[in-house]
Formats: sequence, structure tokens, C-alpha cells
Amino acid sequence: MKKIESLDLFRGFCGYGVAICHFYAFLFKSTTFEYVSFLFVDMFFVLSGFVLYPQLTKIYNNKKNLKIFYMRRWLRTLPIFFVALVTFSIVFKNFNYDTLKYLFFVQKIYPDFLTSDYMTIAWSLSIEEWFYLLFPIVLISFKKISIEKIFIYCLIPLYILKVIFLLGYEDNNFYRTGTFLRLDAIIFGVIVAHYYEIIKKFKYNLPTIFFLLFIFFYFKNSFTDNANFLQFVYVILIQLISISFLIFFININKRISLKYLNKIYRLLANQTYSVYLFHFIFIYFIKIYNLENTNLILFYYIISLFVASSLIFSFFEKYFLKLRPNYNQ
Repeated sequence: MKKIESLDLFRGFCGYGVAICHFYAFLFKSTTFEYVSFLFVDMFFVLSGFVLYPQLTKIYNNKKNLKIFYMRRWLRTLPIFFVALVTFSIVFKNFNYDTLKYLFFVQKIYPDFLTSDYMTIAWSLSIEEWFYLLFPIVLISFKKISIEKIFIYCLIPLYILKVIFLLGYEDNNFYRTGTFLRLDAIIFGVIVAHYYEIIKKFKYNLPTIFFLLFIFFYFKNSFTDNANFLQFVYVILIQLISISFLIFFININKRISLKYLNKIYRLLANQTYSVYLFHFIFIYFIKIYNLENTNLILFYYIISLFVASSLIFSFFEKYFLKLRPNYNQ
């Protein structure tokens, strides 16, 4: 698969989308923006699955690449996560058993496992990290069957688990954020990449996005109640919208891919992880110093995130990226 520059823009779009939605959701109590933030996070999932597909096929073809995959993923995600976890623990004065749960990405393995969810954004990172750990092992374990069948064998038990949860619990938030309930979100991104040559020819993506978004907003109040079946439909709808946006950004690549614009896309993409990890810290300080009604506060917020995330990438994340090993053939 060739480099798709528009996906760098998509990553930046998702990262700053989450940060802006949370700005309005937590400072101005906007339920609509909180609702939209769910979409941006799910877009991250399908994007992750899509861009990881070439690396996953290397594992499928040569199991010696498994260790390299782990090292590459963990060097990319864990060092800055540990910094963020310590930062959150200091700011919110929480160094306790919950901190250990975050540390090992187990805080959302079942409902109400946390006493205090002081690093709320970590739920999505747990899904990512457990996917990194488990899915490559599945690929190696079932190497003798086709990768298409592996997709099916992964999705069937996940959806059985979803149904069991729906029948036994009425926790609509956990159904969206539970670690093992949402691994399919990344798998769908892998599936899109696997069928990339077919999917990129889809011509009616934009009307599909508008139609799905209309349903998403029109039935917002219905989806957010405690009706279990509606939660099942709601999460599927989010996944369909996320996949549609992924395909949209793939299809516009040739139209927006220009030499100098690509550098901007890459800059935004490099910032995204730290923007996602640290934006709540900025929101917290805006709140405690009562700055939310200051003129141009959103502008200052975005500029602060831009500068801070650029510095974090340049002077911290980039160091660990250089340590990552290359794959075997």
C-alpha cells in the first residue's frame, strides 16, 4: 500500500476534533459536543486498523515479525502515555490502585472497575493496546486459514460477548467504552484495508455520510437512553460513520495531496497522540482559573495544544520513534 497523505489530515482532524468537542462538553456542558466526540474517537479506531494492516500482514507471513511489531507499537505509544499518566496523577492528586489499572490498561475490562476515573481518555488507549497484544497472536495461531476467515472468527465471539453484556447489564456507557467489547472497531479498519482496492471505488460515500449523520443526530436522545438494543444499534451506527469517513479521506487523497500541504498534514498527524493525551489538562486549568468566558479562549486553547504537542513530539516522541526496529522480509 502506498502512502496516503490524506490520512495524516484525517488523523489531525480526529485529534483536534476530540479536543474541541471536549472543550465545549466539559467547559460549557454541551451534550451535543460530547456526543460528537464519540464519533471522533471511533474514527481513530478504524484509522488505526487501516494503517496497521501492512504491519499485520508481515506478522501473518512471518511470525518472527511479532516481536518487532510489539516493539514498534510500544515504543510509539507507551513512553508518552506513562508521562501523561504521571501528569494526570499529579494534577488530580491520584496515586492509588486506579493508577495501576491505567498503567496496565485494565481499567475498563468490566463495569465500575475504577473507583475514580480521573484519566477518562484512557479507555480508548486500552482498546488499542489490547488489540496490539491479541490480534497478532490470533493471526499467527490461525495462519493456516485465510485472513478473511480470521476476521470472521474474531468478530463472532466479540459479538457474542456484546449480546451477553446487553442481556446482563444496562450500562450504556460501558457498552461503548468497554475494552473487550470494542476491539471490533479496530478490526473493521483492518478489513477496510484488506479490501482497499474494492472499497476505494465506492462512489456514493458522501451521501452515505450525510444519511448516517442525519440518523445519528435525529435519534440522539433515543440512542443515549438505557435501552440495550438501541445501544447495540448506536455503536454499529458510530462504526459505520467512522468507516465512511475513512473511505472519504482515502478517496480525496489525489485531490488534496500537494507537496507543501502534505507537510502540514504530517505535522498535524505527528501532534495527534499528544493532543489526545494532554488536552484534558488544558481544559482543567481553564476551568479552575475561570477562563472559559475569556475572549478568544478557544483560539488560545488550540494554539496552546498546537505548540505543546509540537514540542512533545520533537523533543520526546521522536526519540523513541528512532529506536524502533525494522521488519524482517
